[in-house]
Amino acid sequence: MSNTAIVCPYCQTRGAVTVHEIKQKKGISGGKATGAVLTLGWSLLATGLSRKEKVAQLHCANCGMTWNAA
Repeated sequence: MSNTAIVCPYCQTRGAVTVHEIKQKKGISGGKATGAVLTLGWSLLATGLSRKEKVAQLHCANCGMTWNAA
């Protein structure tokens, strides 16, 4: 989805930026760390420790740069 109000911070072009919502790994989940301690580490095989958050990924069609916004 293209947004005409967003200005690319790299090339200063307005109207060439598209926005997509993605899930990105971020930090360690406290609940998953607790589960790992209680299951002696077996839960790490299935879930890992990181939590995932939704972030907006922006891409400029003019200069080709891609960046994430929280």
